[in-house]
Amino acid sequence: MFRSSIRNKLSAFLLVAILLPIAASILISYFYTRHSLKEDAVRENSNAVRQGATSLMNQLQQMNAISLSIYNNIQEPDSLYNILARGRSDFIVENKLYSGLHAIEQSSKDVQQVYLYSELADRSYLLIDGYLKREAGRTGLDGRYVQPVNKDDPFFEPPHPSHNYGMEEFPYSPSNTVFTIHRPVYRAPLKERIGILSIDFKLDGLLRIGDMLHDKNDENIYLMDDAGTVIFSSEERLIGQKPSDAWLQHARYSLSGAGHFEWKETGFQGIVVYEKFELIGRTWILVKQIPNEYLFRNASNVLQMNLLVLVSFLLVAVAAALLVSVKLTAPIKKLTESIKKIKLGKLQLHIDSERNDEVGVLGHAIKNMVDTIDNLIMRELRLELANKDNQLKALQAQINPHFIYNTLQSIGSVALQHQVPKIYELTSSLGLMMRYNMNTEESVVPLSKEIHHAEAYLELQKQRFKERLRYRIELGGPDAAGVTVPKMILQPLVENCFKHGFRSGMEEAEIEITAQRAGDALRIEVRDNGEGVSPERARELERLLEREAFGGSGSGAGGGTGDGARGGMVGDAGGGMGGSMGDDAGSIGLLNVASRLRLYFDDASRVSVRNLAPSGFSVVIEIPMRKAVLPA
Repeated sequence: MFRSSIRNKLSAFLLVAILLPIAASILISYFYTRHSLKEDAVRENSNAVRQGATSLMNQLQQMNAISLSIYNNIQEPDSLYNILARGRSDFIVENKLYSGLHAIEQSSKDVQQVYLYSELADRSYLLIDGYLKREAGRTGLDGRYVQPVNKDDPFFEPPHPSHNYGMEEFPYSPSNTVFTIHRPVYRAPLKERIGILSIDFKLDGLLRIGDMLHDKNDENIYLMDDAGTVIFSSEERLIGQKPSDAWLQHARYSLSGAGHFEWKETGFQGIVVYEKFELIGRTWILVKQIPNEYLFRNASNVLQMNLLVLVSFLLVAVAAALLVSVKLTAPIKKLTESIKKIKLGKLQLHIDSERNDEVGVLGHAIKNMVDTIDNLIMRELRLELANKDNQLKALQAQINPHFIYNTLQSIGSVALQHQVPKIYELTSSLGLMMRYNMNTEESVVPLSKEIHHAEAYLELQKQRFKERLRYRIELGGPDAAGVTVPKMILQPLVENCFKHGFRSGMEEAEIEITAQRAGDALRIEVRDNGEGVSPERARELERLLEREAFGGSGSGAGGGTGDGARGGMVGDAGGGMGGSMGDDAGSIGLLNVASRLRLYFDDASRVSVRNLAPSGFSVVIEIPMRKAVLPA
């Protein structure tokens, strides 16, 4: 009976046709909203944590600068430094000492108290809120001060309850939590310690920065030192403690200096964003915890609203389906015939209907709808054209690269004014590289420009490696210099020398670039004295280059955009300029260079690699002169 009933089949069809798209739309919207919220949260919080780390670094640097004020006015006979250097402790000296300690106390509103121990006089002084207390010995430092390995560095004592450094019967002794910097004082220029300056800082300044980085009700923020001690946190119970939470330890021992990760284990589920920074010989990490409940709260609200809309639409759809199935099954065919014309693309629909009931109204409504759709299509076309125009204008409004060039030139001029020509040379080299890289109007350039670009890159690297790096560039005459080649074919090969060719501990690294005419061809060679590659790897590279020469995809090319010789001239065991041929991470590598040469010179170009004796690696490029010489 269900199959024979048009009413039932129509009702079921309408319900399914309405319910499934709405349900699919809700699910897609929900998951898309979750994904968008996660990406936005990571981006915004990464920026916030990065800025917060900068602010905290500045705050800690200011604290450290205050501790260095002990060396202020070193030429003045009554300065704190000279008082410690003489080791006197009479009444007149103590008045001068009081003035110096009071100046330190007033240098920041976060300074709570200042303690000074004189090694020569074996006497301690403590200043709190303008009150000075003195006592023999240094019992107040026992168990709280550790001599730093680098004598110039201070010792940071983690947050702890404030105390009076063993001074008895002190009129005022606060009991809040403080962060202490212990600064050893040495006789200049010797390393004889003549005293210890300890400054207790209230955590208010650090907490103010932390409060700006998180939502107090839902998120948590932590600053830890390299020992895992919490300097400050939105959870006050953890200040001065070493929490063992797995997600905190994961952030702390992460190899990257900044980043984020998603945590889904017991105890916490959400996103963790962190930023590390180096300061005064120590590594600090700022961590922000964002729970999923807070992150996806809006997505859950959207889902509930969509479900409410779904139920409402479903009730309306049931009523409409029953009405349509009962009242409109008979005259619907005639209306359908008219609607079929829409499939032929005739949006100018003419419905011949004399009915004045709902079907007639529907017919006229469909006609109006088709006219509206036609108008909307034209409107959307105009909007799309306008959007394209706006996008073009937005692209044209981007920052002009000349601003960067002019800025670098200004820096170079200031360097010359201050008689620092090396900075001028480096900024000039960097400016040349940036101008060359950002010039998108040239896809092919004379070989001389490519040589100059590689030379500018080598000059910047030479600043890093000093006398350990030597290079030589030989350009064989104007014929070679005038050859046009695809842009960026030399610098990636030179960069691979630093990334893969030079092992740790090499006393001297050598790079040689030669370009000279060999018959009807131009021969370019880039060679280094690195580790080279294994024979098996060399054969594999030759096979890949041969496949590229016959139209291979070159998808294995990579590794040319690495981070150079980070931390020294170190590379992996692959060695040489071909060390990254199996790596897909880079975008400009050996195979990429070979592919672009083949596209520009058809099959007339050739790229080959080989190991050098006793060590080293060489890449040779051969291109035809008859296709490459610039017109006169």
